[in-house]
Amino acid sequence: MPSVADLLEPLALERLTGGDEYGAGRALAESGAVKLVEFGPLRVLADVVDRGRSARVDLQSSDGSLDWRCSCRGLPAGACRHVAAAGIVTWRRAPERTA
Repeated sequence: MPSVADLLEPLALERLTGGDEYGAGRALAESGAVKLVEFGPLRVLADVVDRGRSARVDLQSSDGSLDWRCSCRGLPAGACRHVAAAGIVTWRRAPERTA
């Protein structure tokens, strides 16, 4: 089963969130707004501080696909900037991948 980080390759994450949300998530990740609460191969929990509020993001690898939830309730069409930010930090902190 692929790890959460395996499912968060940058292009896949950008497709999941959309360009605007991915860009906003990247800005949050770069600003240090993401705190990984739990960092495991199959589940990542993160708190993302955005405009003075904290959003809880839950990322899970399930049957080879990424399941995600955000306490902000996300967007109707896809994942929110908090999911993008947590995904970016997860990807960066994961062990280096070997093909």
